[in-house]
Parts: sequence; structure tokens; C-alpha cells
Amino acid sequence: MKRLTLALMSAYISVASASPEALDDVRTTIGEWATAEKAISRESLQWQEERVLLEDLLTVAEKRVAKLEAIIEEHEGFVSTADAKRLELLDQSERVAADVQQIESFLVKMERGLRELKLRLPEPLQEELEPIYQRLPLQADETTLGLGERMQSVVNLLGKIREFDAKISLSESIRALPGSEVEVSFRTLWIGLGQAYYLAPNDAGYGKLGTAGWEWHSQPELAAKIQECIALVEGRSTEPKLIELPVALKEGAVK
Repeated sequence: MKRLTLALMSAYISVASASPEALDDVRTTIGEWATAEKAISRESLQWQEERVLLEDLLTVAEKRVAKLEAIIEEHEGFVSTADAKRLELLDQSERVAADVQQIESFLVKMERGLRELKLRLPEPLQEELEPIYQRLPLQADETTLGLGERMQSVVNLLGKIREFDAKISLSESIRALPGSEVEVSFRTLWIGLGQAYYLAPNDAGYGKLGTAGWEWHSQPELAAKIQECIALVEGRSTEPKLIELPVALKEGAVK
């Protein structure tokens, strides 16, 4: 642009003494140059302003990109942690499911065994356990009871049965005499789960566990000894003594 200015000034000087027409041409050229110079200056100024604006926008954009990259990186870390946690929970869930299946199988087996055992239990124990037996599901896949409730029933039953087996119990009931349809009042002495002796009006005997439940055998000569045992259990006799009574060792054998 400076070269153009110098050239125009040189041309102006060289034609200073020229004709009026030549001077008009020079003036026209100089005017056009001035107009172009102004336009160029204006465009240059506008470009400078736009460049500053673009640089500002670029700076803002770069900051936003950096922020987004940080968020993405943080999110990726969170996703990785979440995936690891999900896998851990999935593994725990699978282990819990396996444990639940084992517990379910155990409960089904125990519930079935306890139901089969019920009729082989001493009569007073059956009556005591009846409310708990009512809570045992007949079909495991049809019950609405949770595993915890079912386990509690099984534990309660086993505890009561074990407790009864470890002591001597005395009960009273009305039932038919062995080999008779006449029902009378019985006093029964239970020795744990496997042996019993009864005392009834004009009769006495022992009971043993058979294949279909308890079997009662009349043996009236045992009345006095059974009476002594009952007195000891009730605390009416404090004198220690040895009382011999028959014991059913196995089905069909009494000693």
C-alpha cells in the first residue's frame, strides 16, 4: 500500500505542470485510491474485530471441550466402578441363590421327615406340637411361608422332640385297654421317646414303638412297680430305690 501511495505521489508531481485534462485524471485516480484505502482500512478493522471475537469464541469452546472431556473421563470411571459393583452383586446373588436352594432342599427333607415322625411320637408330645405341625407346608412349592418361618418351625419341632427324649414325663389320658374297646383313664410314664408304662384301673402294662405307632401290652403284674415309679416322678417318694421294669429293645423283643 505504501508503494502504491509513493507511486501516486510521484505521478502527481510528474504531471504537476501537465495539461488540465491530465490533472483531472490524476485527481480521479487519487480519489479512487483514497476510497479504496478507506475501504481496505475499514475491512481490516472489521477483520481485526472479528478475529478477536473468533479467538474469544475459540477459547470458550476449548474450555467447554476440556470440561466435557473431564466429565466423560469421570463418567467412564464411574461406569467402570458400577460395572465392577454390578458383577460383584451378580456373583453374590448367584451364591445366595445356591444357598437358598440348599436350604430349600434341606427344609423339604426335614418337613417330610417330621410329618412321618409325628404318628410315632408319644401322645402328649403330639398334642403339644400340633400347633407347630400345622405350620408345616404340605407342598413346598405351594406355600406362602418364607424360608425363615419354615426353618423356625423345623427348629422348634426338633428342639421340643429332643427335650422330651431327654426326660421322664407323666401324662393322663382316656383310651381303650389293650385288646378291649372299653375306654378308661390311663396314667402313662414316658421314658423319652422309646419306652412307656401305663397304669389303669385293674390293669397295667408297657408300651413300645411299633411300625404303625405305639403298641400297648397288658402286664398287670407290673402295677406295683409302675406305681412306685410314678410316686418318684411326682415327688411323693424321696427314697432312692432300684425298680426293675421290662424294656423293649427292638420290635418283638422285651427284656
